[in-house]
Amino acid sequence: MKNKISQLNSKGLAASLIVTLLFAGFVIFPPLASGKFAETRSAVLYTITLAFPVLMMFLVLHTGRVHRWRRIFFVTYAVAFVISFVWLLMGDRGHMWLLDREFLYAKAPMCHFVVPVLLLPLIFKKEFIFPNPYLTQVGMIVMVLIVAVVYGRAFCSWACFFGGQDELFSSIRKKKTLKFKKLPLYIRYFAFGMLAFIVLHSLATLSPTYCVWFCPFKSTSEFIEINSFIRVIQTFIFVGLWLGLVVILPLLSKKRTQCSIFCPMGAFFSLTGKINLFKIKIDRDKCTGCERCISVCPTFSMTKDSMAEGKAMFTCVRCGACMEACPEGAIDLGIIGVPFTSGNHPLIGTEKKIGFWRKLVADIWDPKVVFIFGIFGIGAVLATTYLVDSLSRILEFFFGV
Repeated sequence: MKNKISQLNSKGLAASLIVTLLFAGFVIFPPLASGKFAETRSAVLYTITLAFPVLMMFLVLHTGRVHRWRRIFFVTYAVAFVISFVWLLMGDRGHMWLLDREFLYAKAPMCHFVVPVLLLPLIFKKEFIFPNPYLTQVGMIVMVLIVAVVYGRAFCSWACFFGGQDELFSSIRKKKTLKFKKLPLYIRYFAFGMLAFIVLHSLATLSPTYCVWFCPFKSTSEFIEINSFIRVIQTFIFVGLWLGLVVILPLLSKKRTQCSIFCPMGAFFSLTGKINLFKIKIDRDKCTGCERCISVCPTFSMTKDSMAEGKAMFTCVRCGACMEACPEGAIDLGIIGVPFTSGNHPLIGTEKKIGFWRKLVADIWDPKVVFIFGIFGIGAVLATTYLVDSLSRILEFFFGV
């Protein structure tokens, strides 16, 4: 099975090198343009750090193991974020509290999770409800909406610095303790109910409801200052949700339970994902019904019904797990509106030899390669700051470098 998967998904050496070099230029440009290579220490840190996603990109392309190498990058990125953020708070500030005065002076850190609750107050009330400068909020909204339209929920498996946490815990154990055959509808679609609730509640109260009450990742980023009984309750909710949904259930089930059944940001990206250009598609003629894709899908996005329709559900995060698991090579990333069969690609399902240049062009312009280049590029650019900062702090603390 390994050889077949490699044959179906891997790209030639020439194409892999060309795309990887283009990718390297893309991720190096922002720090280069901002002067990060001006000082020796900074230049070395950025060189080491940027070499990591570049190497992952080459391995993704040349080995065809999209899920394996993506996951290594994604989990490393998530761990680096926690190290960088917590060390900044504890080491530089001495605490992890988000103080009330930071709310008052609009200095609360902002992430993409808050965007859905900003939209209705902005549209109907002309209010920015998050304690952050207006331009920062506008910039975040624009960035998230662009990513949502182009890539949708693929962001959740390639670029979300929170999502890598439940991916980490879901990948630690080799075997499942909890096996979910089929999720009840009220669990499968709970995240969409959560999205509707926080959007409407935020409009009614003009406050970022999810950030204040429900975000599990407050446990690994920044707590609200505990100075009242209500804040104690909020803190218990944050920690409880993180332990249950990000740590314990992923460990037991090998599923990304926080991302799958609770995260309103994932639900938001799922809705916009309906208009994304790139989709997971299944060649029903080649599919044998082994259901390995259902077993390995971390977000419950493969079902018997979706397989019968030749696609993944709209909650799919395009992580590549199903493509690697399929023994027949019947699953691939295709373009919406284009009929898909795994045998119609010039490099798949045929023993006919093709010329070097035709193979090179076909490899480079494979929809999967175009997709990976874009979403992985976004993830790598977002990860750079945290990877560099965490590496810098570790080297300085342990080795005095």
